[in-house]
Amino acid sequence: MNNSVNNTVSSSGGQPKNIETIGIQPIPDDRRTMTPLTLFTIWGLASASATTPVIGMVLYHVGLINFCIAVVIAGVIGIVPAGLFSEQGRKVPLISLVTARATFGRGASLILALLYTFVGAGWFGVNTAVGGQIMSTLYPGYGALWYWLLGIFQTLLVFMGMKWLERFYNYTALIFIICYAVLSYYLVRDYTITIPGLSGDMHWGAVVSTILSFSLLAWSYEFSTASRFCRPATSDESRGSKVAYFSAATAGVLLPVLLMGILGLITKSTTGKWNVALLAKDLPVAGVVAAVGVILAIAHTNAMNLYPAVTKLLAAGETVRAPRPYDQPIACTGIGLIATILAVLGILQHITSFLSFVGIFLFPFTFLMMFDWVVFQKQSTPVESFFEKKKGFANNFRPSACISFIIGAILSSLGYFDFLPDMLTNNVPWFVITSVIACGIYWVLVHIRGEKTLAETQAVDMGHN
Repeated sequence: MNNSVNNTVSSSGGQPKNIETIGIQPIPDDRRTMTPLTLFTIWGLASASATTPVIGMVLYHVGLINFCIAVVIAGVIGIVPAGLFSEQGRKVPLISLVTARATFGRGASLILALLYTFVGAGWFGVNTAVGGQIMSTLYPGYGALWYWLLGIFQTLLVFMGMKWLERFYNYTALIFIICYAVLSYYLVRDYTITIPGLSGDMHWGAVVSTILSFSLLAWSYEFSTASRFCRPATSDESRGSKVAYFSAATAGVLLPVLLMGILGLITKSTTGKWNVALLAKDLPVAGVVAAVGVILAIAHTNAMNLYPAVTKLLAAGETVRAPRPYDQPIACTGIGLIATILAVLGILQHITSFLSFVGIFLFPFTFLMMFDWVVFQKQSTPVESFFEKKKGFANNFRPSACISFIIGAILSSLGYFDFLPDMLTNNVPWFVITSVIACGIYWVLVHIRGEKTLAETQAVDMGHN
């Protein structure tokens, strides 16, 4: 590890025992103990939001069987880029907006880090607002108190860091499952269950794109944020262990989408409403169960909205100044407070569409990063390379990747705004196709320009010095 990384690591000074201050520094090997089961649990519970059953309402017209098939197809398409992000975190224990510097350059990575900080904070606020509304329905008369309680509770969780988040997920997983099992029991007990069938046109491409946007490819670039705490990848690792680590986060995200999507479909078909938690508001015992389930569901998801948002802000900050002690808890407190205030004011309810639109950038970003990591970096860029600084504005941007990313985002936006023929947007997963096109453009531009990888460029610079 060279001096630049040593300086970064040592800048935080003595780390308190119970408050994480490591920020974007490489995770020390003695802290990398997370197993595939824990990785699965973290992302499973992060995906199992109180709003996850809404996918059943959004895709209600496709019917139960087609929905299940579409989730499987989405998993087959998304598992490679998603799994590669998990593996990258094990090979270089850094967050994606630090490793993105090798693909896009430090300057572009700074811009993307700020953008996705805003997106993560925005979704934290939106989910807090949704949780507050659900709790206000179950237990009315408390006004904004539910918003504040949820916001403060979630911020405190993230304030303590991944070690405590890991424990929180492991200890509350069974409680969450029991809560929603009880709610499902009341649904079966009090209503005549009906199974929805196909009630409209079945456009596989659009349906699969919706599922990927809603779940796997909305989360996958965050996978390294957790997997950097996993056991390091080694050459003598068993095949079973490699497969488990590679697929754990993907399975964790998609399983709740499948199960809670089914619950949303059946609840809507049976009662006309997608949110099973609200059905228990007139039942005292079930109401308490619903409240616990909603609080846990919101906290599980928002912890993995806020924690990555904090690390992205730290990544952006490290680009322009040296890290300082307690940057991480300060950033966590600030982002959590601002997002909670906006949730209380109702502002975030008006930018949900914007946050969804920003999601179109995730597809080309995800595919380009992993394409570059595998094809050009050969999955072997050393950790210290991501912290090297370059002089001059132009040297902090990689034109080939930036141009390809912009083209991919523009093509994706054409599908988002319905500017394209239905044949393209309905029959194929358009966002995936445009991301593959962006990767092809990137490959051509790199060879035309003769660009070198970050590690190769630094090797040449060191030789000149």
